[in-house]
Amino acid sequence: MKTLKRLCAAFAACGMLLCAVPQPAVTVTAAETVVFSGISGLPFDNGDPFKGVDLSSVISLEESGVKFYDREGKEQDIFLTLADAGVNSIRVRIWNDPYQTGTHANYGGGICDLDCAVKIAERCARAGLKLLVDFHYSDFWADPGKQKAPKAWTNYSVSQKADAIYHFTLDSLRRIAQTGAEVAMVQVGNETTTGMCGVMLSDYKWSEAGWQELASLFNAGASAVRDFNKNTLVALHFTNPEKASNMSYLASMLKKTNVDYDVFATSYYPYWHGTLSNLTSVLTNISQTYGKYVLVAETSCARSLDDIDQFRNTIQKTEDLGDYAGYEVSVAGQTAYLHDLFQAVAAVPDGKGIGVFYWEPAWLGVGKEYGSNAQKWEQYGSGWANRAAGEFDPDAEKIPGGSCIENESLFGNDGVPLDSLYVFGTIHGTGSSPDPSSENQIRNPGFESNGSWTNQPFGWTLHRNTGGHFDVRSEDSRSGGYALHWYSEEAFSGCTASQTVQIYEDGTYRCAAYIQGDEATSYTLTFTASDGIQREITGTGQGWAVWQNPAAELTVRTGDTITVTLTVSGGAGSYGSADDFSICKTEEQPVIRGDLNRDGKVSRADADLLLSYLIAEAAELPREADLNRDGRINAADLTLLKREAL
Repeated sequence: MKTLKRLCAAFAACGMLLCAVPQPAVTVTAAETVVFSGISGLPFDNGDPFKGVDLSSVISLEESGVKFYDREGKEQDIFLTLADAGVNSIRVRIWNDPYQTGTHANYGGGICDLDCAVKIAERCARAGLKLLVDFHYSDFWADPGKQKAPKAWTNYSVSQKADAIYHFTLDSLRRIAQTGAEVAMVQVGNETTTGMCGVMLSDYKWSEAGWQELASLFNAGASAVRDFNKNTLVALHFTNPEKASNMSYLASMLKKTNVDYDVFATSYYPYWHGTLSNLTSVLTNISQTYGKYVLVAETSCARSLDDIDQFRNTIQKTEDLGDYAGYEVSVAGQTAYLHDLFQAVAAVPDGKGIGVFYWEPAWLGVGKEYGSNAQKWEQYGSGWANRAAGEFDPDAEKIPGGSCIENESLFGNDGVPLDSLYVFGTIHGTGSSPDPSSENQIRNPGFESNGSWTNQPFGWTLHRNTGGHFDVRSEDSRSGGYALHWYSEEAFSGCTASQTVQIYEDGTYRCAAYIQGDEATSYTLTFTASDGIQREITGTGQGWAVWQNPAAELTVRTGDTITVTLTVSGGAGSYGSADDFSICKTEEQPVIRGDLNRDGKVSRADADLLLSYLIAEAAELPREADLNRDGRINAADLTLLKREAL
C-alpha cells in the first residue's frame, strides 16, 4: 500500500502535486549480479534473500480480462513467469471486509479479502513461491494517513482489538496454509508509522502510554504468528526512511515497549524517500542497534509517462519524479534502479539486509477507454477504489478509478514481461554460491537440491518455450536422483537453463555438462566470462542414455563471473536431459619458461619449435614461450630461448 503522499499524488482531484527537482538520468543496459552475504535464518536453502513482488490485485485484473504472457509472448500463468524470472516470494495484502454494508458492493483495490489471498496462495504453491502475508487490520487501504479499524471492530476497546487481531491472524494463516503454500513472513500491520487499527499515536500525543496501547496490538499479531509457526518471520512495516531520526525513534520505542518482531521493514520509493546511501545507513543503524533483520517491503519505479487506462498516474510528468533519485524514465532506468536498490539493502552488514518486494508490478490498465474501464473497475474491483468504498473512506468515494501505477509495472501494457523483471534472476546469496575451496563452482550441479520436481531449481534460472515440459524431474538422470529434463509433443526451440557463478581464484576453468537425448534434439552450451570472452559448443542428441560431455576452457581472474547457458531445441516428440554441470579449475603443471614441448627441460628442440610457430604466425602460442614476461611472444623471446638451450 502506498503512503498517503503517494495516494494524494495519484489523484488530481485532491489538488496536491509533488515538488520536484529533475536529476541527471541514470541508465543501464544490463543488470549485474548482486550478492547478499552472510544471510542466515531465512527459508531459502540456497541462501538467497527475499526477491519478492506484491501481486495482491492479480485476481481482479484477470477477471477484468487482463492476460499475462511469457517472454516470447505465449500466454502463461503469471506466477510461473515470475518464478522463471527469479522471483522467489509473493506479498499479498489482506483486508477484513472490503464490501459495502447491505449491498455487498466491493470497495475495489483488488478486493483483497481472505478468499482472494487463498486463491493467490494456491497459485504460489503450484509455482513454488513463498508468501509474505500483509495484514492491514482494516477494511481498506491502511497507510500513515489512515489506520481505520475494520467496521466490525469500530467500538472495540484496545484489549478487544488485540484479541480480535490474534484470532483473525491465526485463523487466516491456518486457512492459507491449507493450500500448501509456505508462509515465510507475516506483516503485522501496513505502514504503521502513525498507528494501527484505529489506535493513533497522535491521539495520545505520542506518549509512552500510546505506545503501550499500540504495542499490545503489535504483540497480539506477533503472538498469533508464533502460534501458527515458530519459523515464520514477524515483520513490522513503516515509512519515510529519508527521516533518519524518525526511523530511529520508531525502533527505539518498539524496544522500549517490548514489541516482539524479527524484521524492521520500510517502504522506499525513489521519488520521496531519500537517497539509496541514506537508506543503507538508516537500515544499518537499526539492524546493528537492535539486532533486527531489515527489508524494503514496497518499492516501484516509473518506466514511462504514458497513461493507458485514462486514470491519472502517480508519476505522470517529469515534475513528479521527486527530489532524490534521477533514474531515466525507461525500462533501462527501471532496471538500473531495481539493481541499485537490491545493492543498497545487500550493503547492510552481517547479513541483516534480507531483500526487497516490488509493489504491484502487474497492476496494468484493464483497457484504454474510460467508460468500459469504469464498468470493469466497479464489477471486478480492479481499480484503485470504487464508489462503494466511500462508506469506509470518504476520500475514495470522491476519486474512484483505475490503476495509477501501470507505467511503473514490470510488465508491458500487453502483459509481456519487461527486461527489468529479470533483475530478480541476478540477485543471489553467498549460500547459493559454492565454497570457493570446492572443486566445482556450479551451484546445484546435478539438480538434487530441491529433492522433487521443480521449475525453479536452486541456483538456476529456467526459461521454458514448449508446450511440454522443461524442468527438474526424477527421470533420465546420469547420477543422483534428478536431472533437467525436457519433452514436447510439438516442435520447440529456445528453452534455456542458465547460472552465473563468481570465481574466487585466478586460473583456467574447464566448463562442462552431460547431455543426452534423441537425434532430433539440438543444443548449444555457452560459457561466457564477465570480460565478454565466450566459448560455445553445439551438438545434437545421439539417442537415449547416450551421454555427451561438451566442454570448453576459460581463463578468468578472481572476482570475475562465468555464465553457463544451455539452449535446447527439438522436433515433435523430442526428449532429453542434462545433468552434472561443472566449472572446475584445471590441474596445471608448474610452468617452466621455454619448455614448449613440456618435456620438463629447456632444449634446442624448444627453440626450433618456437621458430616454427613464429614463421607460421601461429595465432595461439604456448605461454611458456614468453621468456621475458612482457606479455608478447616474438623474436626477443626466441633469442632468450636459444641462450637458455645452449
